[in-house]
Amino acid sequence: MGIKVAGATKALAEKKAAAEKKAAAEKKALAEKKALAEKKAAADKKVAAEKKALAEKKAVANRKSQASKKVNSLTQINSQQKRDSRTELLTVSVSLNTGKIVSIAAVGILASAILVSAMVFIAG
Repeated sequence: MGIKVAGATKALAEKKAAAEKKAAAEKKALAEKKALAEKKAAADKKVAAEKKALAEKKAVANRKSQASKKVNSLTQINSQQKRDSRTELLTVSVSLNTGKIVSIAAVGILASAILVSAMVFIAG
C-alpha cells in the first residue's frame, strides 16, 4: 500500500512539474512576442522620425532657396510644400485576404459547374 501511495505522489509530482514547465514555456513565448512587438513599434517610430526629419530638412532647404529666388518662385515652392504635405496625409495601406478571394472563386467555379451540368441534363 505504501508503494502505491509513493507511486501516486510521484505521478502527481511529475504532472505538477509538467504543468509548471508548460506554464513557464507559455510565459516565455508571451514575453518573446511582447518583445518583438515592442521592437517593431520602436522601428516604426524611428522610421517615422526619420521621415519627419527629412521633410523638415527639405522644407528648410526650400525656404533657403526661396529667399534667393524671385516672387514667382515663391508660389512654386508653396505649391511644392503643399504637395509634400498632401503626400504625407495620403498614406494608404492595402491588405488582401487571399483566403476570402480563393473561397469566392471556388464557390463561383462550383456554381458554374452545377449550372452547366443542369443545362446539359435539360438539353439532353
